[in-house]
Amino acid sequence: MPGEWTSVLPPEVVRRLDGLRGAIRRYLLWEGIAAVVVVIGALFWGSFAVDTVYFLASRLEIPRWMRATFLIATLATLAAVTVSLLGFRLFRAMRTRALALVLERRFPALGDGLITAVEATEGGIKPGTGLHQAMLERTLTDAARQLDRIDLTQVFDPRPFRRAVITAVLLFVSIVGLAVVDSSAMERWVSGYLELQPSYWPRDTVLEIKVLTQPGDRIRSFRDGVYRHPRGGELALLVTVAEGKKRPDRVRLDYRLQGGGVKRAYLTAAGDQPFQQVFPALLDSLEIWVSGGDYASLSPVRVDVVDPPKLDNLQIDVLYPPYTGLNRLGENGQAARTETVIQGAAWSLPLGSDGILRGRTNKPLRSVRMEIEAGIDRFEILLGAQSPIDSIDVATDTAMDAASVTLRAREGEPQRRAIWSADAALAWLSSDRKEFAVPLLLRGDGADVLRDAVTAAADGTTPLPRPLPWPTDALVRITMEDADGISSPEPTRLTLTGIVDQPPVVELELQGIGMSITRMARIPVAGVIKDDYGVAKVRFEYQIDGQGDWAPQNLVRPPTDIVREFTLSRTESEQFERFDVLPLDLSVKQKLALTVMAEDADDWKGPNHQRSQKFLFTIVPVEELLSLLYAKELNLRRRFEQIIAELRELQKDLELHHSKTQELIRLRTANAPATAEERRQLPLQIAACGERSLLAIRKTAGEMASIEAAFKEIREELVNNSAETPQDMDRLETKILAPLARVNEQDFPSADRQLGLFKLANDQERDPLPEIDSAKQELEGLIERLERILLEIKKRATIQELVEMLKSTKSELDGIIDDTKTQRKRNALRALE
Repeated sequence: MPGEWTSVLPPEVVRRLDGLRGAIRRYLLWEGIAAVVVVIGALFWGSFAVDTVYFLASRLEIPRWMRATFLIATLATLAAVTVSLLGFRLFRAMRTRALALVLERRFPALGDGLITAVEATEGGIKPGTGLHQAMLERTLTDAARQLDRIDLTQVFDPRPFRRAVITAVLLFVSIVGLAVVDSSAMERWVSGYLELQPSYWPRDTVLEIKVLTQPGDRIRSFRDGVYRHPRGGELALLVTVAEGKKRPDRVRLDYRLQGGGVKRAYLTAAGDQPFQQVFPALLDSLEIWVSGGDYASLSPVRVDVVDPPKLDNLQIDVLYPPYTGLNRLGENGQAARTETVIQGAAWSLPLGSDGILRGRTNKPLRSVRMEIEAGIDRFEILLGAQSPIDSIDVATDTAMDAASVTLRAREGEPQRRAIWSADAALAWLSSDRKEFAVPLLLRGDGADVLRDAVTAAADGTTPLPRPLPWPTDALVRITMEDADGISSPEPTRLTLTGIVDQPPVVELELQGIGMSITRMARIPVAGVIKDDYGVAKVRFEYQIDGQGDWAPQNLVRPPTDIVREFTLSRTESEQFERFDVLPLDLSVKQKLALTVMAEDADDWKGPNHQRSQKFLFTIVPVEELLSLLYAKELNLRRRFEQIIAELRELQKDLELHHSKTQELIRLRTANAPATAEERRQLPLQIAACGERSLLAIRKTAGEMASIEAAFKEIREELVNNSAETPQDMDRLETKILAPLARVNEQDFPSADRQLGLFKLANDQERDPLPEIDSAKQELEGLIERLERILLEIKKRATIQELVEMLKSTKSELDGIIDDTKTQRKRNALRALE
């Protein structure tokens, strides 16, 4: 068998085929690059046009999520085009046989010699004879010669490549031209589609939505598009124009309440005032869009309605001044604070009370503001954040635990501000920020002391005091702000009134003594001394003839402890104190002023003193005192005689109506002739007699009781002035007071009872004759006993009248003697002349 035939392509053929392979790759490279540029340009101008049309139609940027989607799709498209047109085509393997087929199809004149030569060299043809081998060799030589004469550039159709390149160049030049001619448009597209900025279109008008909050008309901004508003509060929206921007004629406000549809409102404003929209009593959350001029908000701002901060409990823990005795004792036996819940807008405490004002709220607080109005002074206590919420970053707020007091500026004076130490602020705000506490000391001069303390602390002279001096009767407004910057809808108003410790109240009366006394008198003084918190000391004080200071004299039983009510008493049975006149050694006609001085236990601004009314006594001899007492007894005798006369008139009235009663009974039983008027008038007259008699006996009984009391006073005056004699005392006690007591305790009640039965019989339309007879008997016995007492009184009067007559005669004789002496002096002077 002949040997295996082998051959290779001539170098000229290999070189030409390699050149074709490189040309194809270059063609594909530039064509792919052009296609990528075309795709980029088309996407750019497409997005540019859509964005422009959308903004002109809606005044809004295309939503960010849509632009992000477009950017991702663009990158994916470019990656796909690049991989498909460059990656896959450039790196695809190009076989020699395929290149030969391309040349034979493009140049038919080559015949099939080239492909035959390539297949022979690749082993696709097996020559069987030597002639066959020679023919193959000849074919290879002819193919190399023909291939060397053709132009390989004619293999490609230049029109698609040219169109792609021209299109790519035009698109590239247009984009570059846009960047050169209108760089702002290119920057806008880059910001919107590459940087994905939420707002990238330049506008002549830029609107901002803010909120006008109370108290204080503070302007708040939306944080991250959200503002939290107190439930039920008025929402005042302000739409402002950014500085340097064009102001639209009107603004359109679109809003949607939670669970409702979109509503629209158009806002106008005068001058440079902001556009304003008010939502009264907002209860549901709200979304808001605003547009005006060439501006429209891309996304809504949201108003979240939440519960505002409020006080769940306000109390004051008080340590009262020791003098009040109001403090309870703690477990250690020491005075402990009394916890009291404050009800209403005013609360009263004794001046000098050391209190801690505590409040508990429904949610954590950012700050607590207390505005104090004390006369012309204005103070502000601020616990918590010291800066407005819009001026700080909540995430990095480091001023959450500060506490300060500010003295508002008076006219012509600067405002002063003092800060407490950090440990004080921490003590006054709880860890959960739901409780606050302010220590205070209630003072009558609290405004002045607090003003001086703030001024000194602001100057760095002294720190702020703890507890804080608190002015009494000052109006306090407590406003709370929560972590969202929501303030209390209305401030909590409170007035702490300081109770000034009043002087003791002294209620006294003299017992059994008049204003004329003897030099041996013992003056009984009865009464009660009261004080809000306790009486510490009580004593007599006296003055002679209105000269000199008040001299003290101790009581027999002064207060041994601090009591709120002290009763003057010598013993348990003697509920009065006595002032002894004899040790003063007074003379007749001298004047003695007597009072009782009381002192309380106030150790804050006291003690307070209170002097009772002044009792002014005149020293008289015993004889003159007896004359004065006789004058009183004479008046009593006249009243006594008047009472007896009235009782006799009452007795006569009963006699008269006893007869009328008998007449009425006769008319009723015997059917005696009588006019209708007589039958009607008689019962009325008898009934009127019953009522009249009952009123008269009761009036008389009251007067007789006062006469008995007056005779007792006469007896007491005799005793208290040391002017009593056994005869006088026996007469008064056994012959006047004892019978009077029996009359008042037995006879008058018995007569009253019988007259009451008389009236009852009339009311019940019964026969009143038995009751009238009994009443007459009672009155007869009463009058007899009164006449016996009157007779005893008159006996004293007879003796006293003789004494008064002798005194009058003596006085006349003394006058005659004085006149005689005077006349003798005159006669002697005439004789000398």
